[in-house]
Amino acid sequence: MILLGACRQDQSSSNIAFYKRSVSVSLKPLINAAINKAKADPAGAIPLYEKALAAAKSQKDEVAQVKSYRMLVFYYSIYKNDFSHAIALSDASIVLAKKINDPNTYSDLYASRAVAYSVAGKLNEAADASTTALQYLQQDKAPDSLKNFPLYNNLAVLHTQLGNYKLAVENAGKFLNHYAPLKDTARMIGAYQTMSNAYYQANDTVNFRITARSAQALQRDYSDKTKEYLVNSLMVAMYKSTKNYDSAKVISEHMLKSDTNINTPRHFETLTQMMEIADHANDTAYAANILKKGVPMRQLLDENLLPLSLRKNVFDGYYKILKMTGNTELAKVCVEQAYRLAGELRKQEINKDLEKYEIERKKVMQENVLLSKNLELTRKSNTITILILSAGLLALAGTGFLISYRRKIQIEKNRFELLEKEQQWKQSKAVLEMQLVERTRIAQELHDDLGASLTSIALSTELLKRKHPQLDTREISIIADNSAQLIDQMNQIVWTLNNNNDTLQSLLAYIRKFAAEFMNEAGIHFTMHLPQPIAEHNLDGSVRRNLFLTVKEALHNIVKHAEATAVTLQVTITNTNQLSLHLADNGKGMTEKKEEIVLGNGLRNMNANMQTIGGTIIWVNNPGGGTGITVTYFLKT
Repeated sequence: MILLGACRQDQSSSNIAFYKRSVSVSLKPLINAAINKAKADPAGAIPLYEKALAAAKSQKDEVAQVKSYRMLVFYYSIYKNDFSHAIALSDASIVLAKKINDPNTYSDLYASRAVAYSVAGKLNEAADASTTALQYLQQDKAPDSLKNFPLYNNLAVLHTQLGNYKLAVENAGKFLNHYAPLKDTARMIGAYQTMSNAYYQANDTVNFRITARSAQALQRDYSDKTKEYLVNSLMVAMYKSTKNYDSAKVISEHMLKSDTNINTPRHFETLTQMMEIADHANDTAYAANILKKGVPMRQLLDENLLPLSLRKNVFDGYYKILKMTGNTELAKVCVEQAYRLAGELRKQEINKDLEKYEIERKKVMQENVLLSKNLELTRKSNTITILILSAGLLALAGTGFLISYRRKIQIEKNRFELLEKEQQWKQSKAVLEMQLVERTRIAQELHDDLGASLTSIALSTELLKRKHPQLDTREISIIADNSAQLIDQMNQIVWTLNNNNDTLQSLLAYIRKFAAEFMNEAGIHFTMHLPQPIAEHNLDGSVRRNLFLTVKEALHNIVKHAEATAVTLQVTITNTNQLSLHLADNGKGMTEKKEEIVLGNGLRNMNANMQTIGGTIIWVNNPGGGTGITVTYFLKT
C-alpha cells in the first residue's frame, strides 16, 4: 500500500489529504533503516520500527506512526507469532485511524489486522477485518494506483478456507476484473488460481477446469515462472478429477524433473501427487516406475527436513503403491510410520488446546490481580475518607465507623467470592482437561491399535488371494469386505470422539465427503448445497453421530430401493437456529403406506436416532417424482 504521492483535497476539510503527506525529515532515516533491515532480516527490523514508532509519537508524526504500526502488526504476526502483541498494536492503530478519519488509512490498518487474525487461525475475524478494509477502500476517492486491490484476492482465499465458495469466487472475480485491463499477468494468474481452488473445494468441476486452464494459458506465455508450480498442481488436480491420468502423469513428471533439489517439501508434494495418480488409476506399472527411485526413508524420517503432515501423507502414498506392487513388508513399515505420525499430529492438536486453556487461565489470573488492586485502592480510599470525617465531624464519628465497617465486610466478601470463583474455575478446567485427554486416548487407541490390526487383516487377505489363487475367494472376499466395513465404522467412532470435530462445519464436511464417495461408487450423481456463510455452532459427539447416522441410513435406502440416478442434499439454517438437512432423489418414490415404511427398511432406526437428540425426521413423495427426507434439529446458541 502506497501512502505517499501527489496532493488531493480531503472530503471533510480543505487540508491536504493525510495519505499524501510525507514522513518528517527527522524520521525518514529511522523508517528507511527499518525497511532496509527487513529485506534481509524481517524479525530484526522489529526493534527499529518500535524505535521509529516511539519517535513518531513524540514528534506527533501521524504518517510515520501509521507506517510503523502497519509493519509491526505484520512482523509480530508473521515472524514472531505473537498474536496478542500484534492485536494490541492493531487496536492502537485503529484509535489513531479514528483520529485521522481518512478512508485510505482505515483500509491500510484493517488489512494488517486481517493478517494477524489469519496467521493466528482466526479465519472468521480475518474475513471480517478484510471486509472492513475493502469497505473503506471503496469509500476512498484516491487514484486506483494508490489502492490495495489485492485485498479482494486475500478475502477470496479466506472465504475458500471458511467454505464460503460463492463469496470466494465473487471477490477473486473483482480482483481479476481490476487487473485484466491493466494486463497484469502475475495478478491475473493469482486470481484464476484462487477461483479454481474455490471451485475445486465446492466440487464444481466444470468451472474448475475453465479457470485452471485459464491460469495454465497465461502461465505458458509468461516469462516469470514463479507461479508455474502452483498452476501445474492445479492442472494435475483437474486431470485427476476427469480421470485423465495420462495427462496428470506427464505434468507431474515434468514438475519432478524441474525440481533439481530432491530434499525440499515441494519435491515430496510432487511425489505424493504421482502416487495418488497411480492409486486412483490402479496403475501397477506406474507405481513400480515410481518405486524404481527407491523409498527415501532417511529423508522421510528427518524431522527437520519435512513438515509432520507432509511426511504422514508421503508415507500413506508409499503404503498404497507398495501394496499395489506386492511389497507387503515395506508397505507394512510405511503404514506403521503413517499411523505414528498421525498420532503425533493428534498430540499437537491436544497441545494447542492446552495452550488455549493456559492463555485463558493467565487472563483470569490477570483479571484477579487487577480486581485485588482495585479492592486495595478502595480500602485505602475508604480509610482516608473515614479519617477526614472523624477529624472534621466528631459528632458523626459513630456513623462513619459503622459505614467503614460495613464496607470492609463487603470488600472481604468480594475477595472471598473471587477466590471461590477462581477455585471453581480451576476444578472445571481440570475436569475438562481430563475429559479431553480421555477422549483423545480412546480415539488414539482405536485408531492406532484396532486400525492397524484391521488394516493388517485386509492386507493379509489380499496377499492370501494372490499367493493361493486356487482357493475359493468368496470367503476371503467376505473377510476383506467385513474388514473394510469395520475400518469405516472405526473411523466414524474416532471422528465422533475427537473433540476437534465438535462443530457444525466439521459435521457438514464429513457428511459431504462420505456422501460424495458413497454415491460415486453407486453410480449416482450427488449434489450438496450449503448456506453461505456457515455460522459457527458447537455440536457434541452424540449429536454429530446421530445426525450423520441418520443421513447415512437415508443414503443407503436410496441406493438399495429408490432406483435413482441423482440425489441432492440441501442444508439450511433458519433465523431460529433450526438446522434442516433435506435429501431428495429422482427415483421411483414410496409405494407403501407410511405406517409400513416406518416399520421397515431401517427407517425406524433413523427415527430413533433423531428422537435421541430431540430432532425430527419426515419423508414424503416429491410431487415431481422420487422421495424427499427432511431431518431437523435445533442448534444450541
